[in-house]
Order: sequence, then structure tokens, then C-alpha cells
Amino acid sequence: MLFSIIIVNYRTPELAAAGLRSIFKHCAGDSYEIIVIDNNSADGSVELLEKEFGSKIKLIKNSQNLGFARANNQGARVAGGEHLLFLNSDTLLTADILTPAAKLFFADESIGIISPRLLSPSGTPQNGAYGKFPTLAGLIAQTNKREMPIADGAKILGIDWVSGCALMIRHDLFKKIGGWDEKFFLYFEDVDLCRRVWQENKKVIVDLRLSLIHFGGRSLKKNNDRRRYYYRAQDYYFKKHYGALAAVIMKIIRWPYKIWGLIKRTASAEPNI
Repeated sequence: MLFSIIIVNYRTPELAAAGLRSIFKHCAGDSYEIIVIDNNSADGSVELLEKEFGSKIKLIKNSQNLGFARANNQGARVAGGEHLLFLNSDTLLTADILTPAAKLFFADESIGIISPRLLSPSGTPQNGAYGKFPTLAGLIAQTNKREMPIADGAKILGIDWVSGCALMIRHDLFKKIGGWDEKFFLYFEDVDLCRRVWQENKKVIVDLRLSLIHFGGRSLKKNNDRRRYYYRAQDYYFKKHYGALAAVIMKIIRWPYKIWGLIKRTASAEPNI
């Protein structure tokens, strides 16, 4: 089996069902298995998925919301595929991305992670889908979220990290690095995973020939919740990879943006930094 597709669902029943239909429509059924982990949605998600897909998927039902990293690790532990595709519940495939990705993994042993191009529902490339590793200097200069330029005609983009919403990784490599760090509940777990893949001398790439649609932000709609989870994950990421002093400095740098956000009572779905 080429791929185990692992999907964490939290209160996105219709989107999750639509995403599953798109996989069955575009990908050969003998090349993958699908593992869905429901994080105690308690909104009819489990019943809907069981009714429509039944034995076509493996459904893990959690009694509480375990977060993104921990739930994905649950799926990985029962996965039998040569490669893993961690896929958000709010994504739609428009073509087969599994076969070409498997060929690329086979052709180049130095590649550890592959991501397709993430597109908005309108078909435009999604911002913040990949980038350079965040640094204190980048926070100060506001360059951490800058989009990387893509040369005309480029097929492959080598990058530091890619979004966890459509991340393909070799199964043996995933096991070697210990899977997702479960201390991340939401945000930055993908950046951390990619960093550890680079530490194994494996590359992280975006295959610009592959794409899918990502709706984005449908399972966590409250801006205050988003900011809280984001800043908590950012704190842990900087402490883990740069040390306690860097984490303290980062918090100091962040304060003006947090204060400004409170003053403006921003309606933005994403944190400022």
C-alpha cells in the first residue's frame, strides 16, 4: 500500500465527507487506506461518516479533543502505508496526488516530506502554506510570513517547512523522528516536524505540479481561541528550538502586537506574528 491518509476531524462533518468523496473520486482505491480520527466533535460527525463511508474508512472516536498532533499520532500508529498523508478535514482533492508523490519519493531518497500546492476555493495560491523557519530576527523585521519567490516554470520548491494540512512523509522517517510532538495542541507542530526532518538530512519540498483546495480555519472559528493556541504553540516552539531566553525575548517582542490587537479588536483570523 502506497499511502495511509490520516484525517483529523473536529466539527466539520460536511467538509470531511466532501473531502473523503474527493479522495475516492480521484485516487485509485488499491493505493491507499483512510484513517479518520474524530476529536469528540459531538455534532453528528461520527454518525454521518459511519453512515456514508462505513468500512471504507477506519474511524477512531475520541472521547475528548486531543488536538492535532496527538490525534494524528493515533492514526499513524495503526497506519500500514509506505508513506503517510496527513490531510486536513477541510480539503478537497481535484486530481490524484498520491501516484506522482509516490514516484517522486521513489526517485529521490533525499526527499523526506512533500506538500502539494494549497489553493483557496477561488483557485489562488494560499498564503502561509510554507516558509523559512521562524526566528527572532524574522519576528522583529516581520519577514517570517513573507512568501518565498517562485521562479517561472519551477516544478519543485525546496523550503524549510510546509503546512501540516496536506503533508506527505515517508512512514519509516516519521517513526524515526518520533512522530508529531504532542506538546503542540494546535499550530507550529508542522514547522517543528519539518525541522526534525531536516535534522535527519532529508529535504522538505512543495511539488508545484500537485495541488488541492484548502478552505481553512473551519474547525476553530473564534479569533480569541486561535490567538491563544497560536501564541501558546509559538512560546513552546521558540523555547524548544532556541532556548528559554529566546522564548522570553520573543514574548517581549510580541507584546506591542498583542496590545495593538486588543485596541483594534481585530477581526483577523490569524495572529499578527
